[in-house]
Amino acid sequence: MQAKIYDVFCHEHHAGNPCGVVLLPAWLADSELLKMSQDIGQPVTSFVIHSNDQYHIRWFSLTEEINLCGHGSLGAGAAILQAQQLHEVTLHSKYGQIQVVARNDRYQIKLPSWRAEQLDLQVADFIQQLGLQPLTVLGTRDLIVVLPSETDVGNFQPVVALLEQMPNYHALILTAQSGNDGYVLRYFAPKIGIPEDLATGSAHCSLAPYWFSQLQTKQLTARQLSKSGGYFQVVDHTDDTFWLIAQARARTPHTRT
Repeated sequence: MQAKIYDVFCHEHHAGNPCGVVLLPAWLADSELLKMSQDIGQPVTSFVIHSNDQYHIRWFSLTEEINLCGHGSLGAGAAILQAQQLHEVTLHSKYGQIQVVARNDRYQIKLPSWRAEQLDLQVADFIQQLGLQPLTVLGTRDLIVVLPSETDVGNFQPVVALLEQMPNYHALILTAQSGNDGYVLRYFAPKIGIPEDLATGSAHCSLAPYWFSQLQTKQLTARQLSKSGGYFQVVDHTDDTFWLIAQARARTPHTRT
């Protein structure tokens, strides 16, 4: 069975985040999907089936199934659009529908905007243990810590054992303003086997609404300050959705027997 490998959210000076994409005739057992993901060896592998004229998607890290993987969705969408010579495709998942559209040499993916909620009482202690001095702390699916500068985001030294104790959140996101119309981020999700992600699409579900409001603009540029780097264009769409525009480049296929 063949897996296509895509580098997603890459740019001239950003290597992006790799994902595997596997098209299946039907769903396999969860244990088999996890084993395939481990064999392919990318941070995330997207599994897709085509049934009743619809594409259905699931995502697996190297340790478990995960929800709403942005780079895995964009990689899978690019693979389908290229193979089928389509302009757009809708991916169906138990977390909702994801639309991917070809846009010249890039792709755009429609994602949901997540509004911040009241924070858990444990958060203040956790932030203090991390040694951070935030401007603002927000909570969605993720815990968002807004820092004073790009340098503060880039200089943070994570301790995985401490991050694993994060209370009641999927991941920790550090972010700061970058210029008049942009922001930077880093993303840590050790609970799902990703100590620090390379380039994260779903992070913008939490970040885009905040920065649209803060910077009073409907178009943003974002950079992920990981070891490989990620590059994103973020465009407001509705109160509940936005477009993430990025590159996705195919690598040499990997074959599993």
